[in-house]
Amino acid sequence: MKHIRIVSIILLLVMMGCNLPTSLSRSNTPPHGQSAPETPNLITPTFPTPTSTPTPLPAVRLTQGDNALLLGDTQRARQEYQSAAMASDDPEIQAAALVGIARAYYEERNYQQAIETLLALINEHPANHSLANGYYFLAEAYLALGENQKAAEAYEMFLQLKPGILDDLIAEKAAEAWMAAGQYEKAIQAYQKAIQASGMQDTARLTIRIGQAYQQLNDLEAAIRQYLEAYQSTSNDYYKAQANFLAGQAYLRLGFPEQAYARFQDSVNNFPRYYDTYSGLIELVNAGQPVNQLNRGLVNYFAGQYALSAEVLLGYINNNPDHEGTAHHYRALALRQINNLEGALEEWRTLIRDHPGDSFYSTAWQEIAYTQWAFLEDFEGAANTLLAFVSQNPSSNEAPNALFSAARILERSNRLTRAAETWERLLQEYPAASISPRAQFLAGITYYRLGADERALNALQRQVVLSTSPNDQAAALLWIGKIQQRAGNPDAAREAWQQAASLDPTGYYSERADELLNNQPPFHSPAVYDLGIDWSTEQQRAEDWLRDTFAIPPETDLKGIGDLAQNPRFIRGMALWELGLYQTARGEFESLREEISSDPVVLYRFLNIMLQIGAYRPAIFASRQILNLAGMDNLQTLNAPRFFNLVRFGTYYKDAVMQEANETGLHPLLLFSIIRQESFFETFVISSAGARGLMQIMPATGQELAERYGYPDFQVEDLHNPLINIRLGAKYLANQRDYFGGDLYLALAAYNGGPGNAYAWAQLAEGDPDLFLEVIRFEETQRYIRSIAEIMNIYRLIYERK
Repeated sequence: MKHIRIVSIILLLVMMGCNLPTSLSRSNTPPHGQSAPETPNLITPTFPTPTSTPTPLPAVRLTQGDNALLLGDTQRARQEYQSAAMASDDPEIQAAALVGIARAYYEERNYQQAIETLLALINEHPANHSLANGYYFLAEAYLALGENQKAAEAYEMFLQLKPGILDDLIAEKAAEAWMAAGQYEKAIQAYQKAIQASGMQDTARLTIRIGQAYQQLNDLEAAIRQYLEAYQSTSNDYYKAQANFLAGQAYLRLGFPEQAYARFQDSVNNFPRYYDTYSGLIELVNAGQPVNQLNRGLVNYFAGQYALSAEVLLGYINNNPDHEGTAHHYRALALRQINNLEGALEEWRTLIRDHPGDSFYSTAWQEIAYTQWAFLEDFEGAANTLLAFVSQNPSSNEAPNALFSAARILERSNRLTRAAETWERLLQEYPAASISPRAQFLAGITYYRLGADERALNALQRQVVLSTSPNDQAAALLWIGKIQQRAGNPDAAREAWQQAASLDPTGYYSERADELLNNQPPFHSPAVYDLGIDWSTEQQRAEDWLRDTFAIPPETDLKGIGDLAQNPRFIRGMALWELGLYQTARGEFESLREEISSDPVVLYRFLNIMLQIGAYRPAIFASRQILNLAGMDNLQTLNAPRFFNLVRFGTYYKDAVMQEANETGLHPLLLFSIIRQESFFETFVISSAGARGLMQIMPATGQELAERYGYPDFQVEDLHNPLINIRLGAKYLANQRDYFGGDLYLALAAYNGGPGNAYAWAQLAEGDPDLFLEVIRFEETQRYIRSIAEIMNIYRLIYERK
């Protein structure tokens, strides 16, 4: 029977090989082999030609398949898995290969082929270590095709085969599949199992789902019990509002309107921000129930019913002479949303006049100023509003920020002298405010833009003397050097830059001062760099250093897994990672990293395991934690054993990066720096704004680029494919570079803050890259460029060869 199985597996693989669908990545790029030793190789901008190697063992083929799958090269992954299965008669290797092949098909959205592959696994190998994972991916494929009952059954099989590790997560997935299949009693059982397995104190979300299942079964009394239990057990206002609305609906169906209205009223009075509360409010209004006008107006506002909110709040104000400022504030916001700007301003002015001690008093001044400059383009009026606030409320905690914002508004409207003088007031009137050093620096920059070099010099010299931050001092000294250079004093300029370079050697301004000293452009590339790494040698040096630094006994094994093998977080994290649930796995790994943060031995073991599986962010942070334990600051870490810096500033996804670097002319070290800044090499990350993947591409931008560069079946999820993301991100950055005449500052500003903004800032800078950075109005974009420059400098220090 064993040989029959092998023959059938080989026939299946051959059949698959005859009909390989084209991978979305359209690439045969070899997988990233970062965990294996590499022969050192001097890399120049020409992409290196791979050298031939002996045929790998089947187990190595599996690893190479896993690496290719992580890279997003599904075609290469499938080939590796097929080779592994055909070269081995070990059922475990064959089973693992089939799961890998199925995952590759799944990633290509070829769900039917994935299902057929996994059914072959189940039928041919009834007992193996990969079978549980096979059932999980089978469930996911069934779910993608809408076969919900089959999906639920497959999830249940996973729970039987691999109990006690992911029971809460898989049971919930099974429950959702049962719900979608209309099997509500089974869904209730699965949700209950998820609650029991989770150990969570707040189970409101799952309890509400049980209530919804009972409601589908028309057992309204049981549903209400679940909703009320969820309400009582949680401190989360969203779930309280949801439980109230669902319970109220059930009460109405049972013919108990008073109980229903009590639930709706509770949400209106206590949880106005949620849409379920608005739905309950509609029920109350339609039933003619009395509702507190203020709360009704707030619920309408948060539901986006701005005109109705403004009307209701006006009624509340008129009917309640002793009202607080809240109604004026939210009525003003509602009026602004419907473009009644004068009405909004009048509400905030009324609040300021009639409610001077209100919690929204300071906010009203800020909103008036924002409305004036952002909506009415009345920059002078906006600045005067904020200056009036400072004049009338000089001891307010908000006064320093108001003064800073007034200066920024004046600068936006090209009132540069007034802006500089206003910024200078910060250090004079609020010397302890955290924002004052920044204001003093901007005053100096603004005087420089005016050509008032003496006033600029005085402002910046004052910052050098009064500031205690090396970064702030270095920034001021860099610009003092530029002022001296413009005045024809090269020796004084060099002296200032030398001081700046020595103050904060890993910081942006010190690095930039060093470039100016050496007549180097920003983001300059090393003449020769070496991305080849002898990992075995570097690890041995790191381990020798560890033993010496932390007095680790010689018999301690640093290469093994040690006690991590029994750690529940580690076991759970690895199980999640195997299933491709990377975001959830990262949460477990990060919690584990904090748990072991004081133990350099366990951290080192953890670091190496994370590298092997491709969990690069936890590895990067674990490496830094080890250096923290050794008492190293940022500068000292550069002299640590090279291994730790190779991990922290790695060349992960190297082959894909090199290919795009060659095609676009962008330096690979720049691309590595951007990826590290954007995502810490996590393929699955999604920003709060919705940007995705390694180079954090917005979905709309990704769609546009995909159409331009030949991905006709593109979906947003493809931005999590490293090959696609790196290609599209590099192309987009190269497009911006070319549009802005090769200027990387502008290209990076456009990548982060938008090309329109970058163009506007460029007009203010008049070709000076240092000035361009300072006139960027988005602090996030400024930090972004500075951070990438700092990171690239470290990459250069690590990989440059002289």
